Amino acid sequence: MFDLKSLDDLHLLTETVELECKLAQGQDGKGELPKDFWPTYSAMANAHGGVVLLGVRENNRKFSIAGLENPSKVRSDLFNTLNNPGAVSANLLSDADVVEAIIDGKAILVVRIPAAGRKQKPVFLKGQPLGNTYRRLNDGDRHCDDETVKRMLAEQVEDERDARILEGEVVLAHHV
Repeated sequence: MFDLKSLDDLHLLTETVELECKLAQGQDGKGELPKDFWPTYSAMANAHGGVVLLGVRENNRKFSIAGLENPSKVRSDLFNTLNNPGAVSANLLSDADVVEAIIDGKAILVVRIPAAGRKQKPVFLKGQPLGNTYRRLNDGDRHCDDETVKRMLAEQVEDERDARILEGEVVLAHHV
């Protein structure tokens, strides 16, 4: 997707459908997984996946490294919440999807969120799909309406319509 090596690369970034930056400083400034990470996780999982950079400040569409004082705590909190079905319906991440990077002497976390498979969707929050399911559109996380969520739920249990073999006679037309 992209390779973030320096502050120069950071200036080239803009938030998009596949990239989100979050300050993740917490109230004490030492680093904390922000609550608004979870709608982004749901949204990216229900769309095409994406990357969240934790420890990056955005100001007027310009990014700078704030860093995380304790990235291992933020990482641990991330995986603890991912594995709590009352908080998040599906953990799509492995250890390899959450990487610490050092830029300008400051640590950030790069979280790569894969797109959920058809049988994993919808990825939702708070143990309830209706009202707690998001989809990534443009550079924002948007609530899914109830009909969209119901369609995702129906597609979980039903085989894809295109993959079904229909019973009956097949008639081939021949041109003479």
